[in-house]
Amino acid sequence: MNRKAFVALALFFLPTTLWAAPDVVTSLTPAASAALEVARLELEHEMEEMRAAVRLCRQGEFEEAVPVISKYQAQGDIGATFIFAKMHFDGLGVEQSAETAFEMLSPNIEAGHTPSMIMMAVMKEESAPSEAFQVLRRAASLDDPTALVYLGSVYEQGLLGLGENARLAVRQYEKIQEIGHPAGDFHMARCYDQGIGVSPDALQSSRLYMRAALAGVPEAQVVMARRYYEGKGLEPDPIAAFGWLTRAAQAGSTEAMVLLGQRYEMGDVIQQDLNVAGQLYSTAAKQGDAGGIYHLGMLYLNGAGTEPDPVRAYVLFDKIKNILPQAQTAMQAIEADLNPEQLALARQKIAEAASAGQGN
Repeated sequence: MNRKAFVALALFFLPTTLWAAPDVVTSLTPAASAALEVARLELEHEMEEMRAAVRLCRQGEFEEAVPVISKYQAQGDIGATFIFAKMHFDGLGVEQSAETAFEMLSPNIEAGHTPSMIMMAVMKEESAPSEAFQVLRRAASLDDPTALVYLGSVYEQGLLGLGENARLAVRQYEKIQEIGHPAGDFHMARCYDQGIGVSPDALQSSRLYMRAALAGVPEAQVVMARRYYEGKGLEPDPIAAFGWLTRAAQAGSTEAMVLLGQRYEMGDVIQQDLNVAGQLYSTAAKQGDAGGIYHLGMLYLNGAGTEPDPVRAYVLFDKIKNILPQAQTAMQAIEADLNPEQLALARQKIAEAASAGQGN
């Protein structure tokens, strides 16, 4: 929001000093009360406008969102500037321009907006790794959990032109723990599990994974599910595993969606339900998960829970043929069975999808 909106927000949310004190409220002049109400309504209007623009972006309708986002970006709205910079960097609804994106983000960064710092670091990873590292370190110095995870991964994997330094990676993850964010427990659990910068400690790893899972970290919940299925450090418990997968899928983990879909497809722990399996695979596939795309393609190929549709399966496998070797193998098998008309249709759909992707 712009400065006027922030002032209105501050005034509106003062329950103990204004709205909850009748004597104070009644002491306002009619003109002051009217001005305050106008400010509140303007704020609600601005917030709803931005929410609607963000919804358009999530639906891929970037051009329709441009007028609203550009208006608030011009007013200095930090959130709108953040979104508009990303749109310019990727060419979403506007002409692609990294320079414009960098220019837009600069005021946000000067204002201490850590998400903008992180985005700038991501944008400059390849073109200017040393600059990316410096801006990332600044965000991490402000104890932003996402920046600390990012910086930890940089040290752990030796990114941005740096050599691997597991101990520095661990220090970032410990900082996340110190500020009380559960992502710190998850990454320290990984370190103890794999001996990254610390001595391996299976007990400590399990304890931290469980703590992160209980705090709602989807990745930790998937780990706990796998451990209960495999009996790794725990008594095998398929029901507990199923429960953790359900929680992780509900939290948005596409990996959990695929694993849970397999449980429903096979009728493992739960009664077989191919419709639910298909829904889970489809949701993961829409988010670009290669496993979700593959398993959804197999359902269409085999006619499991749906009519057989080898053309649709072929198109799905094409999306991940360079990621999963089994997808390429499946495509070759399908080609041998498709008639010329079906194969031509499949290739047409693939071309149309590629064209649409370039257009975005």
